[in-house]
Amino acid sequence: MIKNISIFRMAAVVMTFCSLILTSCNEVKTEVKVLDISIKYTSVESGKGQQFVNVKCSGDWTLALTSEQGEVDWARLSATSGTGDKSNVILSYDVNAGELDRSLKIYLDNGSKSVYCDFTQLGSGRHPEDDPDTGGDNGSGGDGSGNIDLAATGWLELPAMDDPDLGYYTHSFEMGGKSYRNYSFGWSQEDRVALWVAYPLCRLYTNGSVGRTNEWALDPLLGEDSAAPFGGYAGSYARGHQLPSADRQCCYEANAQTFYGTNMTPQLNAHNEKIWADLEAKVRGYANTSDTTYVVTGVIVSPSSKKEKDSYGNSVTVPDAYFKAVLKYSRSSTLGTWNAAAFYLEHRAYSGNVGKEHSMPVDELEEITGLDFFVNLPAKIGEEQAAKLEAADPALSSVWW
Repeated sequence: MIKNISIFRMAAVVMTFCSLILTSCNEVKTEVKVLDISIKYTSVESGKGQQFVNVKCSGDWTLALTSEQGEVDWARLSATSGTGDKSNVILSYDVNAGELDRSLKIYLDNGSKSVYCDFTQLGSGRHPEDDPDTGGDNGSGGDGSGNIDLAATGWLELPAMDDPDLGYYTHSFEMGGKSYRNYSFGWSQEDRVALWVAYPLCRLYTNGSVGRTNEWALDPLLGEDSAAPFGGYAGSYARGHQLPSADRQCCYEANAQTFYGTNMTPQLNAHNEKIWADLEAKVRGYANTSDTTYVVTGVIVSPSSKKEKDSYGNSVTVPDAYFKAVLKYSRSSTLGTWNAAAFYLEHRAYSGNVGKEHSMPVDELEEITGLDFFVNLPAKIGEEQAAKLEAADPALSSVWW
């Protein structure tokens, strides 16, 4: 009888122990249940768009949009409840026409716990990759001559600056209490033209309706060593912008700086007003579909190049050809985050618009010009990826056509 009691007691202990183990296991299982929400792009540009919301939950759930800025009437979800994991819930958002960013939180709730992810849509005057609020000191730093250490800025539009015969300068402007970089250039005093002009391009610069200020002026960084653009050139040449006036519509000062003599070249009207204007418009189009586009515009000159006189009687070299190197950054593009292309045009009249036959890989343009474009790009994306971009043929990519 005593033996039987002991056996029963042992059995009870074992059952209690097993019950504790099972309870413990159930508690652990509850603790490791997954509840998570995510989106691919937590910050987007100001335009209208959509993206998928990824929900991870083992049971029923609800979704909600909230914002500290008030009612969320500019974004919506394709579903606000469901069961189990979902990757096809769509977050849609309207154009942000305001200057300020706007943000929201997407909350996921399973009835006992909630988690969230943040989403920000930038204002119409900004872009996510690069805030050009680093314009410097209007190009007056360094040794006081206007030459500054541009290489130290890390700006992606800059080519290598290793030609001892050129002067390197930059212009910036003030807008809304901030300083923004406008453009940088490599100046040939012998030719009285900039052999290249480099600049960022995004909606920050093109939004606005300043128009053409026509503030023709000597470049204040060079004084009378600049080309004098006041009355044009002695021959039948236009005062051709390298950085277009239409690319700087955000404020008066930014546009006025595009009319400095250092941004001008003697350019045939038939070239300036037709195929060149078409290329400029294409580049603006690239910028409007990207977060930031980085541009180097330049000219080819040679010992046999023609000469003309500016309005002060200075000899100015007439370019043999014009080019553009373009680096396009689009954070949310399905065709690739980074893309690069180059365009080359002889300085003559063309019967049509810019086509694939006028494009080439950046590497090929580097061979023609002797310039090393986008020297700060490898530090951003790596040597191998930068090399692939510069070797890619733009004629084969739908990014450009």
